[in-house]
Amino acid sequence: MAHPAPRDEHQGAALAGWRPMTVSLEGFHAVKHALRFAPDLVLDVRVRSYDAARLLAGRLAPDVADALLDRARLAEVEHHTGVEATGELPLQDRAVLRARSRPLVLLDAPRSPGNAGAVVRVAAAAGASGVALTGTLDPWHPSVLRGSAGLHYALPVLQVSPAEVTGPLVLLDADGDPRARLPADAVLVVGSERAGVGAELRDRADLLLALPMRPGVSSLNLATATAAALYRWLPEV
Repeated sequence: MAHPAPRDEHQGAALAGWRPMTVSLEGFHAVKHALRFAPDLVLDVRVRSYDAARLLAGRLAPDVADALLDRARLAEVEHHTGVEATGELPLQDRAVLRARSRPLVLLDAPRSPGNAGAVVRVAAAAGASGVALTGTLDPWHPSVLRGSAGLHYALPVLQVSPAEVTGPLVLLDADGDPRARLPADAVLVVGSERAGVGAELRDRADLLLALPMRPGVSSLNLATATAAALYRWLPEV
């Protein structure tokens, strides 16, 4: 089945092919976050048991319990939480690529969908303005969405070319300055798990920022490094 074109005409060649207009929200936490941040985009909520879903929502997310149960229908649900839904893709807010009041996280050609999803989760928790990915990994791939626990709906998550991103580029790098400050309008560039930051973004860097680490520890997981950088350099969070 052919996929329709993305809704944002400016995505163009930055996207690695077409993507469907809806995604699967697997599990209670993904559905909870989508209902909390973009309720109008949550379609077809499915539960294995109304009573079990009511108890789960009442314990973990009472603020969205009524919305979840009002939309729910009984169905075969594979996820162990007994809750699933379908989510519509949001319109792409690409304004954060040009101006912002909180840092934008830019993952340069990430390889692991799970790591990329975990970064989205961290960025949403830290109050970042968005997450952008260069390279071929679809930021709305099911494994990325699974890793974010549905927090794609809490902030813009975009696929970009390096040239689209403007503003102070701050690269997370072991050779950087551990005392440097992360400007509020910065683009925090985090390299891929294997290759690091590519030459195109490295050549444009305004600042290299390092995370202090114990001698002998050479690196951190992608999401862990992003979390440490955001929480270390965002004093208001």
